[in-house]
Amino acid sequence: MTIHVKNSIVVGVDGSPSSDAALDWAAAEAVRRRRRLHLCAVGQRELPGGDAALYVGEILQLAEADAIARAERALDAATGRVEDGWPELEVTRESVLGSPAGVLVEHSAHADTIIVGHRGHGVLVGALLGSVAHQVAAHASCPVVVVRTPGPAGSPVAVTGGVVVGVDGSEGAEAAVGFAFEEAAARGCDLHVLKAWWTSSAGLFHDLKVDFQNTERLAVSETLVGWADKYPDVTVRVTVPMAPTVGALVAAGTGAQLLVVGHRGLGGFQRLLLGSVSHGVLQHAVCPVAVVRDAESG
Repeated sequence: MTIHVKNSIVVGVDGSPSSDAALDWAAAEAVRRRRRLHLCAVGQRELPGGDAALYVGEILQLAEADAIARAERALDAATGRVEDGWPELEVTRESVLGSPAGVLVEHSAHADTIIVGHRGHGVLVGALLGSVAHQVAAHASCPVVVVRTPGPAGSPVAVTGGVVVGVDGSEGAEAAVGFAFEEAAARGCDLHVLKAWWTSSAGLFHDLKVDFQNTERLAVSETLVGWADKYPDVTVRVTVPMAPTVGALVAAGTGAQLLVVGHRGLGGFQRLLLGSVSHGVLQHAVCPVAVVRDAESG
């Protein structure tokens, strides 16, 4: 399974509008970063109940054949879409039986990046975040980008900014910063580094507020050491708003090409598979979101 995906941009496809949005984003990303694009369609068996369930062997074979056929149809449509829009891309494809999240997480051990749609087929309409997207973001060992599509009454948000990255001084933030610089360099755009902070003290004096902001800016500067030298063509803007972190990042990401967060930041409980900030941003951001895991949290 790992032969085709090594260092590739891997995108999960299922024929849904969310999948198409992820596919378009992944193809453009593969061109920018000169990576191979791997299309992955995972067939899930849909077994009937009642009397039909008595014929286990025959029903299982039919269900597997139907699942693979549906996966192949999704692959055919995705392949045609890529050939029409990005004919220069090297593309590989696979259809496999199993759990979509499980297959993509397995691929993440060797892939460059995993791209998934915010919500695919088979997910309850009321859910804010599709189960596959959440599971992959929580468990993958490589960066995961979740691409959102607008709702029925919505329209795509105009892209007016560059790349945004949230930092908090954790090792996860360091990995996110490196990924964000690489993305900004590949896109030829600015990088907005944001470190939100908050205090419950009412009526904070101006001088004390400035002291807090200066302390936060110093912390950001320490996080950025070395990266500006490695990517001298990337213009960096730093902001340290006094605001809840998720809200500040979601607001900054409106109109951004990409919003990057660490997998789990400071204060995250080890038992949590996905940090509260990354989970909140995935739920509410309107731009593509990259969740980047540091090597230590493997």
